[in-house]
Amino acid sequence: MDRIIKPEERPGFIRRYRWLIIAVLAVAFALYGLLGSAGVHELERERLAIVEVKQGLFEDVISFQAQVEPEVSFSLDAVEGGTVQEMFAEAGQTVSKGQPLLRLANTSLMLDFMNRETQIVEQINNLRNTRMQLELNERQLQEQVLDLRFEQERMARQFAIDTLLFSDSVIAKQEFADSKARFLYLEEKRELLEDNFKTNRNYRQRQLIALDRSIEMMERNLKAIRKNLENLVVRAPIDGQLTTFSPDIGQSISRGENIGRIEDLGSFILRANIDEHYLSRVSAGQKAFYEAGNFRWNLAVQKVYPQVQNAQFRVDFNYSDTVPPTLRSGQGLNLRLALSASAEALILPRGAFFSSTGGRWVFVLSADGKRAFKREVQLGRQNPDYIEVLSGLEPGERIISSSYESFKDYDELKIIESSDE
Repeated sequence: MDRIIKPEERPGFIRRYRWLIIAVLAVAFALYGLLGSAGVHELERERLAIVEVKQGLFEDVISFQAQVEPEVSFSLDAVEGGTVQEMFAEAGQTVSKGQPLLRLANTSLMLDFMNRETQIVEQINNLRNTRMQLELNERQLQEQVLDLRFEQERMARQFAIDTLLFSDSVIAKQEFADSKARFLYLEEKRELLEDNFKTNRNYRQRQLIALDRSIEMMERNLKAIRKNLENLVVRAPIDGQLTTFSPDIGQSISRGENIGRIEDLGSFILRANIDEHYLSRVSAGQKAFYEAGNFRWNLAVQKVYPQVQNAQFRVDFNYSDTVPPTLRSGQGLNLRLALSASAEALILPRGAFFSSTGGRWVFVLSADGKRAFKREVQLGRQNPDYIEVLSGLEPGERIISSSYESFKDYDELKIIESSDE
């Protein structure tokens, strides 16, 4: 027959260890709850950036900063030294070719110019006097030839008459002999004087050529000396803008010292430093562009400098068609350079997730968008806007593109709507 066992009659083991059993069961339940949700993490949707994978045109381009520089610029150097006496322009001013910019004063140069000018002018005058004397001598010799020719021709006529008279026994033999001797003497003298005249003329012509060359050289020297004096006025070598120009009145400037820079505002190039990783993929003629003012400005690679410094190489670009009228030297522009032709590909917008995963995996959203699961993918080329998807994703799927740093250790995400406070 059954009977009720009183509490004081129950075994003492359970009563003694009941609190320990309760604690063990509590820990077991806690561990079960923890292990059951180890791969799931809750996130509010508004904290996430979600993009869609799609089929589209992938442009293999890179983006970098380029700086506007003038294609033509001149360094203003003082050809002659001196003290700044007068200023005609200032930095930032637009000037024309040949326009005076400043005047220098140089007393030593002025005195040297005056002494050398006097010496050269005196030498030129002496050479010109020598030239005139040579011409005068030629005229005198030419007059002698003419006089002798006239006398010889007159004597020839007289000898012809005397010959007839002697044949008719009108004049004596001695008179005929004298006439003949006079005729032969004048004929021989005429030939000798004419030969001498020709020789002197050739020699005089050579002398005149040498004199003219000496005079011309001295006149050039004189112009060079005057040019040195004119160099005390510094002039603009081209049309352009004085980007730097800051001499002061009374300032002493040495010969060859730089006093400023002038840039041609009519032609610009864009110069950029690009990562050395792309050196083998950039060549002259490649197309580049940037967008500004709702307009796409097209450029082309003008020159590639193969030298690498600080892990970068330099590239020059010029405009393919029109040049923006508002372009200014030193202006920075964000250029995009096409490395290859565009092609159809599976693409997804760039995002911060790439720095967290290295492009090896992504969180892909479920169809209802309430969960996201970690999935391995293979990504390819990148441009400033998109990343090429090689495998692991399909068109229309959505991924989380924001940073994964706070939840990259989870395999599954539960996406919840944020609650209004």
